[in-house]
Amino acid sequence: MISEKFWSYIDLLDGAASPEGCGRLVESLGSAGEADVRQFADDLVEAVRAFTPRHQSQAVWDVSEPVAAPALPMSDDVFLYARLAVVAAGRSPWQAVLADPDAMSGRWRVADAEELLDVVPAAYRRATGLDWDDDLVFDMPLAGDGVRAEAGADGDDDTWWDWYMCGHMYDVKAERDEFDDASYALEAAIDADPAWRSWWDASGVPGLETYPFYTWDAVPKPRLSRGRKKVRVHFGFDAAVLHSTPGQDLPRLAAEHQWAMLGYARSRLGLPDLPPLPAMWV
Repeated sequence: MISEKFWSYIDLLDGAASPEGCGRLVESLGSAGEADVRQFADDLVEAVRAFTPRHQSQAVWDVSEPVAAPALPMSDDVFLYARLAVVAAGRSPWQAVLADPDAMSGRWRVADAEELLDVVPAAYRRATGLDWDDDLVFDMPLAGDGVRAEAGADGDDDTWWDWYMCGHMYDVKAERDEFDDASYALEAAIDADPAWRSWWDASGVPGLETYPFYTWDAVPKPRLSRGRKKVRVHFGFDAAVLHSTPGQDLPRLAAEHQWAMLGYARSRLGLPDLPPLPAMWV
């Protein structure tokens, strides 16, 4: 059941998810506190998931399109933005469209509606100072679906740390397979080490994600964001060092880089000293 308060928050949009309207909504929702943000998130998901395949079959245009323009191709993204646009229009339009799927055919502020996706994360950060780390699942429900899926809920409860090669894939010529293999092997060894698991338990957050970024340009400063379920560390490294290191020394370099990222998490979160690396990496 969608709460009455949800629609009072939606009224702050004045019928469209414009940046100004979403700004008002973030300010009001964030000031109300975490419980209101979470209730709004659940209500938003329920309101969007109430639509049916018959709604998806309707012809929809954006208000900015010329009158003679063809209807938008109803991809999954367009259907999501169209549903969000109907919700943003307010309770009465939403009820009318739910009652009569043909009423969805028409002109909506589809392009603006994407702004509504940023409201919950922004309001949550304002309310708590933390990152929002739940996924809002707007797909039409299947049997057994919950309202909100937890971010990173992959069924692997034994893993507390994930290392991602985000910088390798996007920087030209910034990858070395032997280095990546060594980094993954070290991550697995640390993740399975009880001493390291105990160290991370002191953070009070279930998971850690580290994102190394290898660049040929100026190395950016590291940054850390924290949610209820994940801490994310983004850490820059010099790609030139990676490429000038002899192959036999790449495991050592991988250990240095992992140590730097984990040490940064330790310093920012006030954790105990880092445990020793697994024996093969010392």
